[in-house]
This record gives sequence, structure tokens and C-alpha cells, in this order.
Amino acid sequence: MLRHILIATLIALSSLASYAEVPTDSEEHIMPAGDRWTPWPWSMAQPFPWNDIRGMWKVQQDDFVSYFALKVVRPRATGIRQLQVKQIDGQTCKVIATGVGIEKGSRVLAQMTSRSGVTYRVHLTSFDQKDSPQEPLKGAEDANKVMVLSIGDLDQKGLDHMAHMQILKVSRYLDLRICTEDLKK
Repeated sequence: MLRHILIATLIALSSLASYAEVPTDSEEHIMPAGDRWTPWPWSMAQPFPWNDIRGMWKVQQDDFVSYFALKVVRPRATGIRQLQVKQIDGQTCKVIATGVGIEKGSRVLAQMTSRSGVTYRVHLTSFDQKDSPQEPLKGAEDANKVMVLSIGDLDQKGLDHMAHMQILKVSRYLDLRICTEDLKK
């Protein structure tokens, strides 16, 4: 029952998205520009890796660089596992948006809200490396899974209108030092 209330709340909030402001210049890096569609095998998604998801994750494609701080939370009111999501700009290392994700099927769906009130959606999906249509990224937190971050407008339906990128775990800690160290390079 509580899960249905949560989903209904997300749907209601998404209907307000059409009234959101246009992103300002300071928020130009919330979503990547252009079409970055990749034919991910959505039907082969693996169970969401709740035990290994906590930490700092990085997505980079062309000039779009963002970090995502992911933390599993369980609100006392519902007891349902949720994912707290913070998006950090890769050029300033400042939090530019926050949201909460819930599990639906094999993926986690989050509604994000930027500092100026722009709302958008983020999906996180896990795949086995052998099912990846792209070479899996290798990082400090190497695993047998490929995580895909899908990001797009709330008013667009389906996955076809979202940008899909591999997201790489760069630290198991929720620490912005990884971003500032990358900027120094």
C-alpha cells in the first residue's frame, strides 16, 4: 500500500514538471546534450545491486561529466528501501540536484529536482558484463556488473527519449574529494 502511495506521489509530482523553469546557464550540465542512444538489452537487466550501490559514481561522455552520490535509505514511515541520489557537477563539484529513487522491476527510478526547481528523471539499471553492448568501463571499484544511468525529461515517455550512459563507481565513500582531485588533473 505504501509503495503505491509513493508511486502516486511521484506521478503527481511529475505532472508539475511542465511548469518547471528552463534550466539556467549555471545548470547546463544537469543533462547531456544530443542523442546518446545505445541499444541496451533492457529485458536482460539484473536484480538491482542494493548491497554494492552506496558510494560515488561518475558518468562522462563528451563534455558532460557528473558525479552521483548514491545512498540507500529506509524511511521509518514506510520501511521501504529507497535510494537517495545527489547529482554533482563535474566542473564545479557542487551538488546541482537531489532526488529519491524507488525500485520498479529490475531498475531504480528517481525523480530529481535541481536547485532552481527543474525536475527530471534518472533510471539506474544493472547488467551482466557479457550482456553489455559496449565495452564495460573499468575503475577503482571493479565489479562483474555494468551500471547504466538513463537521464531525461519527466514529460517524455519510455526509454527511447533518454540518454543512456555507463556509470562507474569511483569510491565507496560519499566524499566529494574524488571530484576535486579529478579537476586538478
